[in-house]
Amino acid sequence: MNNLGDILKETRQQKQLSQLEASENICSQSTLSEIEHNKYIPNTELLLNLCQRLCVDFDDLALSTNFKVCKDNYFNQKIHSFYNNRNYRKLQIFLNRPTVLETIQTGKQTQSYYFYLALCSLHLERKYDNAKEYLKLSLASAGHSRKQTTLTRVGNIVLAYVYAQQGLKMSALKQIDLALKGLEKAKYEENLNLVFYLASLSYFQLSEQDSAIQTIENGIHFILQNNSHFMLINSLYLMANVAEVLKRDNEPLQAVKKYDIFNNFMREREKVS
Repeated sequence: MNNLGDILKETRQQKQLSQLEASENICSQSTLSEIEHNKYIPNTELLLNLCQRLCVDFDDLALSTNFKVCKDNYFNQKIHSFYNNRNYRKLQIFLNRPTVLETIQTGKQTQSYYFYLALCSLHLERKYDNAKEYLKLSLASAGHSRKQTTLTRVGNIVLAYVYAQQGLKMSALKQIDLALKGLEKAKYEENLNLVFYLASLSYFQLSEQDSAIQTIENGIHFILQNNSHFMLINSLYLMANVAEVLKRDNEPLQAVKKYDIFNNFMREREKVS
């Protein structure tokens, strides 16, 4: 499922919207049908409107697979269920239960524990200082291994995102560099798609549009080359937003060129297949 139309169709169906409901006041139902059947490539404005209708959210920090917090499988399943269903308040309460804390034994489990507490703070409170401290505790629990695990990379990039939200540019850029370092040589896991996405989003929020567009372009290639589609619709939505900013900054040719990179790449894949 590497075509834009397939991804939009799947997202629409997940939201339980008909084509008529999804396209209302945006485009005709027939146009949406052509997009979903990969017969028509939407421009940036149309893609933005469709993504907004489908509730694609910049700040929805989804995980493809969850991280184990403790040795108890039942507790891990509960944590994963709460997070995947966006029950962040219940997750926060559950994580603070003494029975959960007692089962945490390793540094890796401690790292996961503080990581989830950070995500709860981000989703529930928007208190970046709390999230920042939890992320620092999470990363400190990773030890001093030169080889970054997926959780460490994701922790670094979420911390970069927090710094960007606070306007701490140099700190954000440092964390982005750390998260991306050697990523192309890392063993692939779908959660790594999130690293490119949040790196680009952080650049975007810091008004570093050239870095944002280059990073999201790399991220889209990374996702497709690994036959994944996790975070792909979010990445396309972000690319379209950056392209719109470039247009407003009187750089329409660059915006169109960058946005077309995805479509050209898709056409090349179709030729190969």
